[in-house]
Amino acid sequence: MKIYNNINVNNIYDMYKSANANAANTSKTNKVDKVEISDNASKISKSFAEYDKLREEKVQDIKAKVDSGNYNIKSDDIAESMIKGAILDKKV
Repeated sequence: MKIYNNINVNNIYDMYKSANANAANTSKTNKVDKVEISDNASKISKSFAEYDKLREEKVQDIKAKVDSGNYNIKSDDIAESMIKGAILDKKV
């Protein structure tokens, strides 16, 4: 196949080259990574910190009762918690 100095072919090729050059330039200048954390995310983070503190207090309280021999729990409460756990596991 012979391609002669056809103006249309050369114009198309020139447009293709310039489009690729423009795309390369814009992709380099417009790409900026940005992270924004909403107010709700900070509230959630604070809530988790408060929960951890309360949980730690409960654990220390129970541990002190167990160590002193004053920790009594009803067998009905244990059975109920086991059943609730099994039901929740099935839902997940």
